[in-house]
Amino acid sequence: MLTTARRSRQTRRIATATLALGLAAGSALALTPGAQAVAKGGIYAPNGMVGVSEDIQVQVSGLAGQTITIGLSSGSLATTVQSVVNAQGWASASWTPTTAGAWTITALGSAISAGSTTITVVPVPTYTILMAQQSLQQGVSNNLQAAVVAPIGTIAPTGSVYLSTTTGNGITTQPLTGTFGTATSTATLPWNPSTGLGSGAPIQAAFTPSNGNFTASTSPTSQPFLTTAVTPVAMRWPAVLYAGTTTVLQAVLGAGYADGSVAFSLDGTGISGSIATSNGVATYQWTPPASGNHVISVTYTGNPVSGQVGVQSGANSQVVNIQNPKVADNITVDPPSQPAWNIAQPIIMTAGSAVTLAATTTSNTTVLFSEQGPCVINGSVLTALSPGQCQVTAFTAGNASLKPGSETYTITISKAPPKKK
Repeated sequence: MLTTARRSRQTRRIATATLALGLAAGSALALTPGAQAVAKGGIYAPNGMVGVSEDIQVQVSGLAGQTITIGLSSGSLATTVQSVVNAQGWASASWTPTTAGAWTITALGSAISAGSTTITVVPVPTYTILMAQQSLQQGVSNNLQAAVVAPIGTIAPTGSVYLSTTTGNGITTQPLTGTFGTATSTATLPWNPSTGLGSGAPIQAAFTPSNGNFTASTSPTSQPFLTTAVTPVAMRWPAVLYAGTTTVLQAVLGAGYADGSVAFSLDGTGISGSIATSNGVATYQWTPPASGNHVISVTYTGNPVSGQVGVQSGANSQVVNIQNPKVADNITVDPPSQPAWNIAQPIIMTAGSAVTLAATTTSNTTVLFSEQGPCVINGSVLTALSPGQCQVTAFTAGNASLKPGSETYTITISKAPPKKK
């Protein structure tokens, strides 16, 4: 199950001061019992994120072995999921939110006694990559490429990409029309560079979402060389490369050059073999093996053309600075009025108690939570159900420069003390 927590530490503590729970002495985090133990019926669903699957838990009595229906609605959107109630009176259903906003989850039919709950679904973060040729011919239209990546989930971003110089001169705005995998969308960005720009112009691509399901993002800056000469073959690649992270290299033929084949090499050693071009472009997926300054080269041999003596050919190379391998996004779980959690130190809860989950990350992206064991998450509140061990995992999508990160915390749930007569 998933939930989110992104408010600043001060805001969290003010808003949730009334939820503050006592601490035991020593390094262990101890949570006192809540006002009442968890009810014998209810729906538990975490706050979520567009495109990211989560589990809905339903507790209902008297329906063991039966299939129940759960309704989900947000504005005019509505859907249902079904699940079978187990012998302990619990049913679990998987659901992937498709729209950001408030969602109401309601038990239907025979399970209506379980009631309903409302959760918040946040937009999925994105990052934008601009792939520009190392050299662009002035006086003709050159196609650049942009990719908008949703680093988590299964829904590809929708919207448009605005290509401009870093000084604010607009070049073109194009819709996302292609896809790469399940969560990456692409756009073709035509540009006929003016001779008034000189030999170079820093450019970048900015993604504007078509709805509230995705966040906006802007690519790192690229600076292609501008020339009036025809370049037989140029390379197109992301402005930033990371060792160990798979990327895309492309060879783009100059205007008037026939399709043929190309081959890529790194520091003089072949890395791709021969790749056929199609409509003047060849694409190769590649994982940079090491950081530092390296030379990427491409060679081109054209197909024979009727009536033409010999074949067209060309080569190009580019020095690139490959960055160190990406590190995982760092997560700090810091519940209001509690010490920050530590995976190597005890965290103790009492059956029936609850704590509001909150966290921050280096990437400043939303933290999601999942749980296993005798506990549930509803919205952003973790509730201990019965004695045992509960594992809570916090995870984040990262961003363009950080890998997704996760931390798993073990929570010991103790038996609630007997009530005084």
